[in-house]
Amino acid sequence: KNQFMIFRVGACFFILVLIASCGQFPVASDSYEVNPEGWYSDDTKSFEWTLEDTDYRYSIFVDVRHNQNYPFSNLYLFLDFTFPNGKNRRDTLGCTLADARGNWFGSGTGSLIDHRISFKEDFEFPIKGRYNLRVTQGMRQDPLQGVTDLGFRLETTSD
Repeated sequence: KNQFMIFRVGACFFILVLIASCGQFPVASDSYEVNPEGWYSDDTKSFEWTLEDTDYRYSIFVDVRHNQNYPFSNLYLFLDFTFPNGKNRRDTLGCTLADARGNWFGSGTGSLIDHRISFKEDFEFPIKGRYNLRVTQGMRQDPLQGVTDLGFRLETTSD
């Protein structure tokens, strides 16, 4: 009976250590499906989160999923930040999705390829409060074919 209890406590501890070592947990994350008919340039995907601690540094990622029929090796995104004080900032993110031979850099099974694209690393948010990030596609094809999902992920940066 005591050996079984020791085994259960040991197993629980091992599982907790394993979970803790698996990487960063997101502070915020969300995703959207893209219209199967295509992603129109005026179809904005909006992500919101509240930041309570400006003492940490953060990493911001954009997650892109596309199918094998995506016609380009890259993707341009326009990212519009709105800060809690109402100020705005626009950035352009160029995403390289495939090498020169057309081999996808992402991971996935079947016909879908996932990319986690780093947008900002070791970033300090200037003020506490509610943030908004709006993402639109900046490609010349409208609607853009082949993108199936778009996501956002905010993580604390490990020291």
